[in-house]
Amino acid sequence: MHPKIEVKNLAVRYADGNRQFTALEDVSFSVAAGEFVSVIGSSGCGKSTLLGVLGGLGAPSGGGAFIDGLPVRGPGLDRAFVFQHYSLFPWMTARDNVAFGIKQAKRGLPAKARREAAEAFLGKVGLEGSGKKYPAQLSGGMRQRVAIARALAMDADILLMDEPFGAVDAKNRTILQELLLSLWEGAGGGEFVYPITEDGPSGAAATRGRKTVVFVTHDIDEAMLLSDRIVMLSNSPGRVFRQVPVLFPRPRNRAVLVQSEGYARLRGELLALFFNDFGDGI
Repeated sequence: MHPKIEVKNLAVRYADGNRQFTALEDVSFSVAAGEFVSVIGSSGCGKSTLLGVLGGLGAPSGGGAFIDGLPVRGPGLDRAFVFQHYSLFPWMTARDNVAFGIKQAKRGLPAKARREAAEAFLGKVGLEGSGKKYPAQLSGGMRQRVAIARALAMDADILLMDEPFGAVDAKNRTILQELLLSLWEGAGGGEFVYPITEDGPSGAAATRGRKTVVFVTHDIDEAMLLSDRIVMLSNSPGRVFRQVPVLFPRPRNRAVLVQSEGYARLRGELLALFFNDFGDGI
């Protein structure tokens, strides 16, 4: 059986005037269905480039990326993106931004059902009553909640998240990390619940398995809190130089986790790897 995501000997090169710049070189790793994998590394190591290839927004120069054994040729409804800078339509309300994602993913669904589903997903991210507000009327943290709600509402198998909390303040970053953790782990056995069917809202929501997540970050603590595994990229050109399992049991509680001996030990190992690689690149 194929892994959900597989990256094989991936290389990405760009032309820079008369020179060629290599962003990624010989990158290989896989992600199982329902796994949460974080990709970390210093700035410029190709993390976002890698995510762009997985999302079909960039093309490999060598090797390739595969979803369910098939090569990625472009964007698809099996993948939902959450970017660092919200990427909301400013002329649409929060509800309409989420409903737009549903319209793309659930073609043929009636407009009323899309609106009701959008309100339901805004509720899941703590934005009840904010559906009629425009992005300019929302704080940065609230805008990113809308972006997360839209991604979840698309009901894609894969979530690609490119430093989604990097543009918000420290307090909201913590809140959004815990929100994502609770939504992904789920209160009922770690599963998402989609509140509508193709015929409209359903009384008994269908239960679906965990999404497969590839999460780009430069924050080691964030990666440790959220991930099942951490893929570490070296300095440019980016290469996988270590994959580290994160074996803390789920569901995770930040306050308990950070006080544990295992957390301190793993954090020290990751910091040593990170800064040793950074030093090698100077």
